[in-house]
Amino acid sequence: MKRLRSKAARAVVLWTLLILLVAVLLSVQATGSLVFAGQDCFFNYPAVPCPSATDPALVRLTFVFFGLPLIWLGGIGVALVSRAVRARRRRR
Repeated sequence: MKRLRSKAARAVVLWTLLILLVAVLLSVQATGSLVFAGQDCFFNYPAVPCPSATDPALVRLTFVFFGLPLIWLGGIGVALVSRAVRARRRRR
């Protein structure tokens, strides 16, 4: 298997792993929060409100599934543009 020789390739792999780690950590935390809120709601219904659509954990899950992929794609775009700019500067 070939090693990643290019700094740009290593940076893209590290960027992908970082975004993946953040996504996993946020989704596990948000899912756990929703599970515990649902249990509290079930066992103490009148006193504890059930999670609604504006629950912060649900907002975090939405960010993980829609926002983080967009941020990842933006980072990949920046890497591609910077590589093209560097290649153009070398040609001059």
